[in-house]
Amino acid sequence: MSLLRPLKTFYYSQRIAVADRNLELLALQFFCLNFLVKNIITSYEDVYHFYCSITDRSQLPMIAFSWWDDKGTFRAGETATIKVKVLENGDKIDKNNFHLILNVNGKEGNSSYVSTVLSNFEGDFDHWKISFTPIKVGLFNVLISEDRYKVFDSSLHFQVEPGNMYPSVCVASWKGMKYEFEAGSKATIMVLLKDAFGNGISETTQVSYMPDFKLSMLSENGSIATEPDISNMGWNEFDYIVIEFVATKAGNFSMHIEGGNQTLNGSPLPLKVNPGVIDTSKCVAKWNIEHHAWQLSSKMEIFIHQLDQYGNLVSGLYPFDVEVVERDTNLTIPIADLHFEEVDTGIQLFSFGNWEPGNFILTIYDAKHSKSISNMSYVYTVFVGYCDGVKSVVNGSGLNDSVVGIRAQFSVYLNDMYQYPSPVEEGILQVQILRDDDSYSVSPIIYPMLNKTGSRVDSGVRYDGIGRMEIATSPSPSVELGNNSNVSGSSVITSAFQVEYTPEKSGFYDINVYCGNILLNEGHSFRKELAAGEVNISLSSVVRFSSKVEKMSKNEVVVQLLDSYLNPVLSQQLRLKLEITSTNSSEFSTWDTMDNKDGSYSCSYMVKDVGTYEISASFDGNHLLPCPLTINVYSSEYFPKANDDALSIWEDESIAFDALANDSFAGDNASIVEFSKVRYVINSFGTFS
Repeated sequence: MSLLRPLKTFYYSQRIAVADRNLELLALQFFCLNFLVKNIITSYEDVYHFYCSITDRSQLPMIAFSWWDDKGTFRAGETATIKVKVLENGDKIDKNNFHLILNVNGKEGNSSYVSTVLSNFEGDFDHWKISFTPIKVGLFNVLISEDRYKVFDSSLHFQVEPGNMYPSVCVASWKGMKYEFEAGSKATIMVLLKDAFGNGISETTQVSYMPDFKLSMLSENGSIATEPDISNMGWNEFDYIVIEFVATKAGNFSMHIEGGNQTLNGSPLPLKVNPGVIDTSKCVAKWNIEHHAWQLSSKMEIFIHQLDQYGNLVSGLYPFDVEVVERDTNLTIPIADLHFEEVDTGIQLFSFGNWEPGNFILTIYDAKHSKSISNMSYVYTVFVGYCDGVKSVVNGSGLNDSVVGIRAQFSVYLNDMYQYPSPVEEGILQVQILRDDDSYSVSPIIYPMLNKTGSRVDSGVRYDGIGRMEIATSPSPSVELGNNSNVSGSSVITSAFQVEYTPEKSGFYDINVYCGNILLNEGHSFRKELAAGEVNISLSSVVRFSSKVEKMSKNEVVVQLLDSYLNPVLSQQLRLKLEITSTNSSEFSTWDTMDNKDGSYSCSYMVKDVGTYEISASFDGNHLLPCPLTINVYSSEYFPKANDDALSIWEDESIAFDALANDSFAGDNASIVEFSKVRYVINSFGTFS
């Protein structure tokens, strides 16, 4: 057969029109014999065998091939179809032993060039075809052969262009491999677009799908820090998509890149953004608590957050200018003990002593650029007081763990370092009650208590914190809690206070008690836990269940228990019950209710027989909404089950398979709604699976 191939090609290249089939065969024999005599045949025996093989071809089918609909250009992933034309002696073909072999650029069958090679030789000859899926871009030669029927055709060629963009195959990288930037500078990401088979897509490629790109900067813990806006996107001269954005948030990040809700290859990329230049107008002064009253001889401490224009902390000790002006005289007060210290990256501690009583205005600014920090000026008062944070006493049941919705109270007694009462004006005392999780705060009510030796000031007179007594313009009542009588008049100077509050949210709280800027309890917070109240049946409910379940399988009903303030109620699993309530009963099994530690509970059950049932979840015998629940129980065949597909393939090959073949589902049709990326494992034979 190796001799016939060049001869056949030689013959057809010089073929002339022959009307009669026998004359055509004679002409073929003439050309073949002439070629053999001149080039190959060395004996008469060779001539005899060759002549017999030529005359036997008259009994073989004559087959030609062409592209279906004359289409010879395809996109990667499209189906290419070759039409099989049986011209003569079709009745000589045994369909059971007729196997055409497709060879593309020297590779037989499924390869790195084509996949899903299929043949269809059913029905009449007009519908015979060979189909395959081109997967690599380029110009390819096709060779179709069949040894039994002496088929050998190399007349077809086809062109493959890239398919639509497939985001998870596209490769993302930093331009110039640069991934460190200064806040405010432009960062550039380059994306090499590819189709699903890894073919490169250029600007000139005609594609019908181009997804939107999305950038997300991830913190080191994996949470989203920010989602920068894309300022520019387009092609460059190297056929890369260029994505530009302005980096504004400083820190070490990972840049997550998506296209059409798919993660690009290479993502996430490392990213480091350094702070920009300090911007005085963006800098912020912060206090542990923003006092406006400072005790005489105490030290004022302010934390200055040095920020750039984007709000990033800028390291170093920036030389700010400070000015303190007395409000009454509008005179600048000299500060002899002014101190600056960097206590953390980008944060400096600013402090000085309050040595004079009075009302003041503090300004922190940059004289060179005539800019003040953002939350200046700061108005404050220095009052005469001797409260000692260690010797003062805070006690009462309101500091102990309790339940939400119940009024709590505690007392505060201000003492100096010698444990003598240290009275102050009632507005000086502040109480801060904050929850840990979300900084939810409770607003307390503070009542002054009159001790036995001290009494409220005369009606219409108030203490201004400097030692003078003045006529009050707006008198306010005070309450002497000893006899629960209302005391009319003005503000009160006292050393004893009562604090009341009613919390409504459960959780852990920190309670801080301040006398001006002095934190009591030796400078520490009081720790308190508030538990949820009793379960409120009308607010509690079933939050999740499935109305269609499989028989003889473990199913779940999730219940949420809440109190009257919508707090989740914990550790109530023994008071929950799940039962079947319908007349249509079956063998019904339940498991112990599980506490999910967030106020929700998982109640598991199993039904033996198919059918429709009603089940109810109850708390202390009270049914929870929306019970009863209607449950339809089916056999296992009703529910689709997806199984992983494990395949083996040699290098430089492709494979086609039915992803649903090993799955089960009801009915005749199913579709894939989600899939995971392929995992590659090299086995002991050197193949991938």
